[in-house]
Amino acid sequence: MISADHHVFHWINGLAGRWQALDAVMRLLASDFFLPVVLALATFALWFAGRTARDRYLNQWAFLYGVIGAGFANLFVKVFDQHFFRSRPFIVLPDTHVLLYRPTVSSFPSVAAAYGFAIAAGVFLVNKRWGLLIGVGALLFSFARIYAGMHYPLDVVAGALLGILTTWTFARVLNVLKPVVDWAMALVRWWHLA
Repeated sequence: MISADHHVFHWINGLAGRWQALDAVMRLLASDFFLPVVLALATFALWFAGRTARDRYLNQWAFLYGVIGAGFANLFVKVFDQHFFRSRPFIVLPDTHVLLYRPTVSSFPSVAAAYGFAIAAGVFLVNKRWGLLIGVGALLFSFARIYAGMHYPLDVVAGALLGILTTWTFARVLNVLKPVVDWAMALVRWWHLA
């Protein structure tokens, strides 16, 4: 399994350094700021999106699922990192092309993938089209992190699964608390914040 992980990593990361334009795009996509902010803003925009009051209400639930899922997915990655450490590819594999900085935290699971796919899964539960669009952003973010030499493919797969499962689980919890959340959302609407 580790051998296959290294092989796929070499195949993807081996593309780095061949074309300057592609490297520049991947640097942007792999950065900690560009796609995470785009995904967050796209999710935040859902709070106000919708042609009818019912559409806005559903999109607000999509926002809640995504944000709460992403928050807990990040927390679970931090807890996991306290008990298990996997060295980054550029530490283990000397021929790695590194396009960005060199993180010192554990490579497994990928917090970037957990964050992106948690948001995408939460939005997808309510709004399939926006969920797929955000999912494409999460996929690009995750692929770019491998390309840039920051994660192995299994790190990304584990992070994505963690994000999706965490969001799905907490969406079920929120559904149990739906009357309380609806009441809180009604207060927010009363203050004209939705």
